[in-house]
Amino acid sequence: MTVGPTDARNRLGAVRSAYLRQHAGNPVPWWPWGQGAIADARRRDVPLLVSVGYSTCHWCHVMERECFEDPGIAARMGELFTCVKVDREERPDLDAIWMQACQVFTALTEGRPSGGWPLHVFLEPRTLQPFFAGTYFPPVPAHGRVSFPELLQQLALAWRDRREKVEAQAAELGRLIRAEMRLSTDRRPLDEGVERLAAQALIGFHDRVHGGFGGAPKFPQPSLLRFLQARRADPAADDVVHRSLERMAMGGVRDQLDGGFHRYAVDATWTVPHFEKMLYDQGQLLTLYASAASGDPFLRRVAGELADFLVGVMREPGGAFAAALDADAGGREGGAHVWTPAEVETALREGACEAHGPMAMQAFGLDRSANFRDPHHPEDAPAWVLTLEARPEVLAARAGCFEAPWWQALARVRSAMLAARAMRPQPFRDTAIIAAWNGLAIEGLAEAGVSLERPELVAAASDAAHFVLRSLRMPEGGLARSWRDGDVSGPAYLEDHGCLAMGLLALHRSTGDATWREAAGNLLQDAWRRCWSEEDGWVEAAADEAGRFTHVGGVDDGAMPSGAGAVTLAMVMLAAQGGDAVCAERAHAALERASGEVAGRPTSSPMSLLAAQALRDGWPERVPGGRRAGPVRVELVAVDREGDRFELRLGIAPGHHVPAEPGASSIEVQPRDTGVRIALDWPEPRVQDGVRGHRGEVVVPIRLIMPRPAPRPLRLLVQWRCCQDGPAGVCLAPEQALVEG
Repeated sequence: MTVGPTDARNRLGAVRSAYLRQHAGNPVPWWPWGQGAIADARRRDVPLLVSVGYSTCHWCHVMERECFEDPGIAARMGELFTCVKVDREERPDLDAIWMQACQVFTALTEGRPSGGWPLHVFLEPRTLQPFFAGTYFPPVPAHGRVSFPELLQQLALAWRDRREKVEAQAAELGRLIRAEMRLSTDRRPLDEGVERLAAQALIGFHDRVHGGFGGAPKFPQPSLLRFLQARRADPAADDVVHRSLERMAMGGVRDQLDGGFHRYAVDATWTVPHFEKMLYDQGQLLTLYASAASGDPFLRRVAGELADFLVGVMREPGGAFAAALDADAGGREGGAHVWTPAEVETALREGACEAHGPMAMQAFGLDRSANFRDPHHPEDAPAWVLTLEARPEVLAARAGCFEAPWWQALARVRSAMLAARAMRPQPFRDTAIIAAWNGLAIEGLAEAGVSLERPELVAAASDAAHFVLRSLRMPEGGLARSWRDGDVSGPAYLEDHGCLAMGLLALHRSTGDATWREAAGNLLQDAWRRCWSEEDGWVEAAADEAGRFTHVGGVDDGAMPSGAGAVTLAMVMLAAQGGDAVCAERAHAALERASGEVAGRPTSSPMSLLAAQALRDGWPERVPGGRRAGPVRVELVAVDREGDRFELRLGIAPGHHVPAEPGASSIEVQPRDTGVRIALDWPEPRVQDGVRGHRGEVVVPIRLIMPRPAPRPLRLLVQWRCCQDGPAGVCLAPEQALVEG
């Protein structure tokens, strides 16, 4: 292996990113991402070691302390690799590609996809395709993980001795990543049946005891809750949303003193959080709580306290909102947030409200066993994350008083404890103003201002919008991704246009001021011009020669809405609020292009489902992905992608059936391609009111007779005649659909 001389300089001292500046003092010869780093790797003929994180990431801090501040490990990194630091908040495009690499790589090597931050990818220097990816690595072997020094040595030896295999692995990973980033070419109707199936799946996945979805770790997943919250006529969906919002509000994932929400809980009960607070969570959760405020006084109070946290804690000079607050303080995870009973007693005594001590201990669970141990400092004494042990009306009854005086006492307790907490070391504050995240905060405040009848919240949203539109501007025009101390980071991405447009349209609904609608329209016009591709649909960022070896796209919503989902929903909102037919057409085109992807995995794309629903509500004749919505939904699913097993799935609306009398079936299925022969194993029809027919969800296994293997895609023409139930039921006009699987 030929390696050129190592330049041991750390080049992060002059960058604008708070995260990169945190690493400017490391003995690692870090580069910021760019042509300089790429040229260095090619000159020295070494791979790039790319470390991705963000300024308030707890595990990023841990790995820095354990590895990047170790002179021996740092020297080895610089000797064997060109080392690059990337801020995922400034470069979500690169982060998306490399996180996809991590998920693909871990699925292949560990049997299941995983990811997180810090994210580490090793890139082949010529093509910039990854050949290895992972997250946190310890300085010595632990937790079943290889040590970071050992990993460095193994990968360097592979690069030196097995170069062809490394390059082949990079090429294969690159191929798989491109495939994952590419939308399916299928077209499937995004009708009520798809939404119903998505809702049923989410209701089934819901934790009926603690709220939310799944087990530990547990994230709020606001996009899923937003989708279910829109199904107001569905009591089961409403139950999921209410239970989730209530349990989160009572848990430690909500800061019981200042009203903000931590990023997620490490357990299934919302008790112990990962303590960082992200702006995007505050904005999305405020929209949810504001919408639920009219039906529950407790949730209304939670919405108000969350809005106060945004305005009182997260707001920066000028009116926009800071990106995040760190998980760590004073070298301890949650160092500013955990308590002992003795600390609470001291705080209440100094706040002249020690008489409320018994009430506080009971309300916050301090009369029970400790619920927190710092895994990195086992020598520390056990501590308590504050939770509400029951709903307020129950706690007030236990304290022997009415709710109003109980809340008054709790306010004094909180004030005293917040004053004591302010004397502790405070978490780092990331003051970056990020366009997309501010858009979500603007939307939440605008909605809360109306729901809570607090016009000052709408005014705060307006101030933030003015700042973002004025300050986050590129010199050549157009929206910038982020702003810090007068400097912008670079052009905005699709998610910035979409989320900010949703916030501006919420302001238009709240104020009636057409200026906000016009500003949203300009953003969406710019997004269409910059980010729409007839071939690929919405593209967050196009492929280039500086790291993006594939375009970045997709419709999956995560902690943030996908750019595609946010922009499409904003377009439908704009069309509904201003009658803009062009926006409705563009939204339809976007959903049409993504319809196969969305219908195939609807619980992954709730924002796109909301956009499809809103489009059908305003323009009933526009059903993305195919035919106009009717009582029968048809799809073909390849059960085994490598084999010949398929299922024809029918979703027949309540009150309807497809007749299936002997010798007179009203449904026909024919292969569309010459030479294909199939057999269908129809389930036994149901008899209702003397009529024999298929009803509800019908799954029809398909046996391929010839050819084998099956052609891809398998195309079937399905024709049916649907009838209404009841003695006077009418049969509707025949319909047909071409389905692919």
